[in-house]
Amino acid sequence: MLPFTVAVPLAVALLARGVRGRAGAAYRGMVFAPMLVAPVAGAAAWQWLLDPSAGAVNAALGTGANWLNDTATAQWAIIVIAGWHVVGFAVLVVSAGLTGIDPEYAAAARVDGASRAQTTRWITLPLLSPTLAFLALVTVLLSAQWTFPLVDTLTQGGPAGSTTTIYYLLWEFGFRSHDAGLAAAAGMLFFAGFLLVAALPARLADRAPREEGA
Repeated sequence: MLPFTVAVPLAVALLARGVRGRAGAAYRGMVFAPMLVAPVAGAAAWQWLLDPSAGAVNAALGTGANWLNDTATAQWAIIVIAGWHVVGFAVLVVSAGLTGIDPEYAAAARVDGASRAQTTRWITLPLLSPTLAFLALVTVLLSAQWTFPLVDTLTQGGPAGSTTTIYYLLWEFGFRSHDAGLAAAAGMLFFAGFLLVAALPARLADRAPREEGA
């Protein structure tokens, strides 16, 4: 999920900095629109788009791939659909972070002869690092929840368990199999993995403001 919440939104926000006025507002509205679609409704639309026999995706690509029922593509399909839902939110967060950067820094760099690429690399990105760390942390914390309704609606953890996450497994043990022991074990594993994976972005998010203050 990280490319859809960090890399793609960063590129879109940087490229769209010059869009102003009503055009900018309309553009941000269009980018954010997928976030307003209910996950189950979006899943139904994507199920039709990815249909192996009559789907628009296969028609456009000229293939007959069974995207949601092939172990090689099912997980990627879930990731792309979830990314489509949340990329607009991430773009708005990055745009807000860019708005908070004093334009005097870039102006001073231009006076010193820095190119736009150099200004972005050495000024904009370091000042934007707390925002990017926040997005990375949110992704680590919430990506399992973002993908859960898609997995439950489109694949039910299949095919052959290729889209089963620990979050979905926890729900399946607790509410479908009614196995409290396995559900508790899955919950503990989820919590332990959650702490380990979230430690790095949390540390970066905590260190960035201190380095900026120094």
